[in-house]
Amino acid sequence: MSTSLDSPGEGAVLEEGPAGPSVAQVLDLFGLLEKTVRAHRLYQANNPVYQGFLAALCGACTKLWAQYSSLRLLIDEDGFHWQEKTFTAGEGRDSLAFLFFKDGIREITFLPGFEDEVGEFLEVVHTAKQRDNQADDLVTLLWEREFAGLQYTYVDMLGDELALPEAEAEQAHGPNLDPAQIDAAVQGIDGEPPRPSELRAAEQAAEAQRAGLSREDFEETLYFLDETELALLQREVELEWGRDLKSDVIDALLDRLEDSGPGRQRAVLGILRHLIPAFLTQGDLGSASKILVELTGMLEGPALAPEARQECHALFYELSEPAMVSQLVRGLEEGLLDPAGDELGVFLRHLGPAALEVLLRSIETTDVAQLRKRLETAVEGIARNAPEPVVALLGSEEPAIVAGAARLLGRLGYAKGAEAVANLLTRPDPALRLSAVDALVSIHSGPALTALQTALEDDDRDVRVAAARGLARLRYQPARARLEELIQGRLMREADLTEKIAFFEAYGSVGNAESVGMLDKVLNGRNLLRQKQPPELRACAALALGRMGTPGARTALERARDDDQPMVRNAVARALRQEIAAQ
Repeated sequence: MSTSLDSPGEGAVLEEGPAGPSVAQVLDLFGLLEKTVRAHRLYQANNPVYQGFLAALCGACTKLWAQYSSLRLLIDEDGFHWQEKTFTAGEGRDSLAFLFFKDGIREITFLPGFEDEVGEFLEVVHTAKQRDNQADDLVTLLWEREFAGLQYTYVDMLGDELALPEAEAEQAHGPNLDPAQIDAAVQGIDGEPPRPSELRAAEQAAEAQRAGLSREDFEETLYFLDETELALLQREVELEWGRDLKSDVIDALLDRLEDSGPGRQRAVLGILRHLIPAFLTQGDLGSASKILVELTGMLEGPALAPEARQECHALFYELSEPAMVSQLVRGLEEGLLDPAGDELGVFLRHLGPAALEVLLRSIETTDVAQLRKRLETAVEGIARNAPEPVVALLGSEEPAIVAGAARLLGRLGYAKGAEAVANLLTRPDPALRLSAVDALVSIHSGPALTALQTALEDDDRDVRVAAARGLARLRYQPARARLEELIQGRLMREADLTEKIAFFEAYGSVGNAESVGMLDKVLNGRNLLRQKQPPELRACAALALGRMGTPGARTALERARDDDQPMVRNAVARALRQEIAAQ
């Protein structure tokens, strides 16, 4: 419902009761309104971030109507006024109050039911902010929607302080002409009536005199531009037309940020805070990265006031929030942003620990190999400065995040996280246990190596093989007894060839002189029935002896060089070549 101040009898505005809303309630309402307007501009209608702000705003309205019947505010270009208090929703000419004021709206009243029309209200505000000079004004847009929970009072902008110009006497009647000139034009020079051509010439002369023009005004000036100067001017025009206006505006904002007072610095940072997500939406990662680099340099120097410094830190914190990072990753996966560009590396270096969860999930799930590599580099850089948040992510309910965090701790070699990674070996998901084994091998601290020995008896075959190969690579001598026990047990008799090879080679990597006898017995010995061990076990024993590289091991291999089993002969030949290469 609307009311014109020029016709006040229509659409009365409701007033609050004696005990109106508190200042805190109104301040909270306008804070939520500002955030929701900003979120509506940045996100789609189904985006969880926007929906969260919208729900909070509706809840604040509902809470207000539980005690009060309406909220009436006066409007000027500085903000909304209520009980000698001023509330803003935005800053400067981008504020909601200025948008209402410049279109003539001077009062606005929120009524119960407005919470059901908030979505339509935000659409009207967005349309009004984006319209050109030929589009409808805000009063027309509000009138078309017929809001039930919103009343407003406006002034007629055509009649508001409009001064009409008055014509001067000389302009109305023209200049005073010499009567002799008029008689000469009428009678002619020789006293005869003038010809039509002469009359037209006289009329043109009089018109030129009224306009203050003469024939000399149309003659080419003595100092007119020559061809060289015209070409130079043309080039300057082309340069001005093609220059990067966006970059110039960013430079101007950063210059004002560096040489202004605290109030101006906070205002500029507020603008930059809105520009960065807008640049990400447009795929302009270069401009966003440029802003971050300049802000980082200012934080390292004395240019920013304490209040502006806090605002700047808040900007970087928002940059790493999951919603913002998810938007960045979505742009990369959809091809809106180039994952190979240098700007991406610059941008990712400015993210904080809050971004790790989204980045790790993306690394584990993305199909873009180039993007995965860039994100891995980024998370390593973040985690080196803050490894503890990575350890905390091991408790996540999402397997992809847990696996990514474990691998990241392994790449960092973070020994303090070994115990937390080892706890993953009790998880029911074999993939998580496998990622834990890989991380423990990379960490290779005391607790990590102890946990790897436990993984040798895991229920999953891939986990056991990975643990055995890890111990073989690390040559962890204390694991010899456990490996020997498993090789001689039932597990090795029932395992497949790949697992047998992994365990025997691990045993050979940590074996000593006493281990040669046991392996020689498997390769060349016979049981009570004068039968040799199965060819698979004998071939695995030969590979283990080749890993040891001692004289005793070579002697045992030489004895089996001409074995009647091809599998055993091939394994012996391979072990001897491996021994020679090691020497």
